[in-house]
Amino acid sequence: MSRPSVENGDSPATKVGGRRRAIRTVPALDRLRRERPAEPAGDVPATSPRTDFHRRYRRRPLLVKAAAFAAVAALAVLLLRAFVVQPFDLPGNAMAPSLQNGDRLLVLKSGLVRDSIGRGEIVVFKPRQSLPCTVAGGSGGEMALRVVALPGEEIWSVGDRIFVDGRPLSERGWYDRRFGHVGSTPIRSATLASDQYFVMADRRAGACDSRVFGPIPRSSIAGKGIAVVRRQGHVFLRTL
Repeated sequence: MSRPSVENGDSPATKVGGRRRAIRTVPALDRLRRERPAEPAGDVPATSPRTDFHRRYRRRPLLVKAAAFAAVAALAVLLLRAFVVQPFDLPGNAMAPSLQNGDRLLVLKSGLVRDSIGRGEIVVFKPRQSLPCTVAGGSGGEMALRVVALPGEEIWSVGDRIFVDGRPLSERGWYDRRFGHVGSTPIRSATLASDQYFVMADRRAGACDSRVFGPIPRSSIAGKGIAVVRRQGHVFLRTL
């Protein structure tokens, strides 16, 4: 029995289950490899289009979340300005040295503070149109002055002292000491109604305040200052 020859590169055969099955030898594999079309030259893409699609799909929820967060933040700012706080740019130097001309204040709106305004707090209010003195008003005509007497109290001055309900007014040094407690305009004795506040400037010399135009009604108060957030065009944070 002769053996099959492999010298000519043909593959030998083996009999499996009554059939002959070719066994490819090394020369046959080399010849098959040479006859296979060559791979196209060029850069092979690092990722398939399908992989890029999945990556974009995974990034989409992050973009949606960022857009939703920005929308919620903008809505919160609008709601705060509409119902809670509003900015106020202080006109003039009547509140020096506590505040400076052009300071931006955050003002808590009157609906939240109307029944909780205390002595020494700064209120922003709309004065009546005809005043017997010159005043620097804000863009909406509002003024910012300090409360020194509350509804129902009696206030007057003697010399350089202010009295409220018969007791000397204790101030924590917010007024300009160069002009004293009263300055050049005394306080005539007055008893405030149940909805009135007596307001004064911190710079007491020649100021246009309740000594000249009288107490202000609660209904004229737009809110009370709670913080300074900008000074001389720069961020400046200080509570009032």
